[in-house]
Amino acid sequence: MGGSFNSGDLLGGGIGRWALAVCVVAMVALLVPIGLASVGFGALLTMAGSGVGAPSGNASGLSGHAPSAIGHSAPTTRLQAAPFALASIQSVVPTSHGLIAGWVDRSPLNQYARTNYHSDASWLAWRNADCSAAALGWLLGAYGQQLGSLDDAIALVRPGTGISTSLGLLDARGPALARALAARGLHPREPRTSDGQLRPLGSIAELLAWLDMGPLLMDGARWFGEGHWFVGIGYDAGGLSIRDSSGWDTRYLSWSRLYGEVGFSGWVVGVADCSTTLALRSRPCEESP
Repeated sequence: MGGSFNSGDLLGGGIGRWALAVCVVAMVALLVPIGLASVGFGALLTMAGSGVGAPSGNASGLSGHAPSAIGHSAPTTRLQAAPFALASIQSVVPTSHGLIAGWVDRSPLNQYARTNYHSDASWLAWRNADCSAAALGWLLGAYGQQLGSLDDAIALVRPGTGISTSLGLLDARGPALARALAARGLHPREPRTSDGQLRPLGSIAELLAWLDMGPLLMDGARWFGEGHWFVGIGYDAGGLSIRDSSGWDTRYLSWSRLYGEVGFSGWVVGVADCSTTLALRSRPCEESP
């Protein structure tokens, strides 16, 4: 005798189980590619985020300071070498008068820092006397000629004839500094009389005109009670912006302090470019230094 036929009987029988299996297989075949695609896209996002995403912390750019930039640690990413490469490219881009990009933001060279010398002996011998060499080293760096140490700057000024451990710079007019610039292939500029004799700058107005042509090595004859060379880099109505190697890191001198406590003598040495008038240079640009 036959009984009634319904869906429950179909699912309960062998045929029903086969039909259900077919449906399950079809659903799997439809859903698996979608799931794999979703997983694949998520994995790509994860890889992109971990491989080329922005580093954590401050990653706004390079330090404004070209020499100290190397002292800062770079972000830990696969692109961590990039700040160094960009800094080195930036540091050799010439600007007005042959000065490198960012030259005005460079930190001073500290003549009392042991790390600025090759040896303990050199540091102990020269640290109280080589302010002129430190100023020279800073100026050369501003023109893209970074020295390895203050020993290299001292050698350029010439120990014994240009500079000594007891007296510092032996001629306060600065001819040894001009010769050092020339030895590095730069064209020094020094104030001279109409007959070619060295002379000091005679007024603030004249100093400003010389600063308009680039930074200057300057002699502070009374500073620290014994004299101190530094670099003038700019000015405003109230005074002079400088870089100073004394370790005090003085960045600004009022006009009254410059001519009072510091005792600016008027002696300066700078670097000429070929558009500068001959009267402001030690030698014509076309001459070999």
